[in-house]
Amino acid sequence: MTTPETETAHSNPDLRNESVRRKINDPSSPYFLHPSDSPGVNICGMTLRGESNYREWRTSMTNAFRAKRKAGFLDGTIQRPTTRAEDIEDWISVNSMLVGWIMTSIEPSLRTNITYMDDACDLWKDLKERFEVSDPIRVHEIKEALQACKQHGDSVTTYFGRLKGLWDDYEPYRNVPRCVCKGCTCNLEKQFLAKVETEKSHDFLLGLDAASFKGLRSNILSADELPPLTKLYQMVIQEERHKNLTHERTEAMALAAQMPLPRSIRDKLVCTFCKKKGHTVDNCFKKTGNYPEWWVNNPGRGRGRDGDGSGRRADKAAAHAVGTVADVIPEVQGIAPGSQHGPMISNEQWTQFLNMLNNCKVTNTTEKLSGPTYEDADWSG
Repeated sequence: MTTPETETAHSNPDLRNESVRRKINDPSSPYFLHPSDSPGVNICGMTLRGESNYREWRTSMTNAFRAKRKAGFLDGTIQRPTTRAEDIEDWISVNSMLVGWIMTSIEPSLRTNITYMDDACDLWKDLKERFEVSDPIRVHEIKEALQACKQHGDSVTTYFGRLKGLWDDYEPYRNVPRCVCKGCTCNLEKQFLAKVETEKSHDFLLGLDAASFKGLRSNILSADELPPLTKLYQMVIQEERHKNLTHERTEAMALAAQMPLPRSIRDKLVCTFCKKKGHTVDNCFKKTGNYPEWWVNNPGRGRGRDGDGSGRRADKAAAHAVGTVADVIPEVQGIAPGSQHGPMISNEQWTQFLNMLNNCKVTNTTEKLSGPTYEDADWSG
């Protein structure tokens, strides 16, 4: 209920300023200035560069003014008093401080093109008229940026950060419907915000790299209902970590596959085609017919002294037969050779596997390239 006194206070700027002012040294008063306050300080930590960052700068400055209880000087709710000289002086002091804060936060090259104004409210409005892009154009720019925002090989965290920045830019332009009737049970605002959340989830899924997340995206979209955006983000992060771990182990195995095996392991390999030791049927020259050049061009190749090809240079022959870690990796993993499934080994097995690699000795490069010589072991003949 309003009284004649409150109606008069609302209609008379002097009385309104009197009701707000209180004491100049009261920290809760909008007229309060701390001894450390200076017009040459950038209170928001941002610099206005023009249309490109005006909205972000304005939001940051507004938040800083509210923190200092000075927003009323910018929106015109705290007007200049017209009667008491001490009130006018106090108002001018605070207003000048606000003008200094605004000008300090503007880029120097841009500041020279701005007409200096004594009133912080007028300066605030002038900057808005000069640098605020019209809503339809800005909305179109943000929508276009959202469609073009893709992961492009970045980490999921980096990609999501770029996407969230665009969502935050678009937030002021959303016309959120609000129910004005009392006792409403339709939850109109809640339903609208849920729809916005769904749109963000689709934006996030559409921008993910298909090569890495196609399967996960298909599974998520096949569900009856999309999970919340935060849950969706966690699912993608877990998938990314799993793929990175699998990729690292696969690379390690691929590198290890080029290393020759110790003789103790090669002796356990028996070709089911030629019945010779030191290799498997997948690497049997006699079956595939893919004889290496050193084998074809060496007419002096001979057999070892024993029938299984384990002569005095059997170690080198086994190396030429591609008797490497690649022959036993499928057995360690528990899957068939050539299988497309990823590694399914425990951490203990993985540790044992790495220890085995550390004990492997690389065959001399010259021996690898020379091929077998006279009286060397010959498993293919």
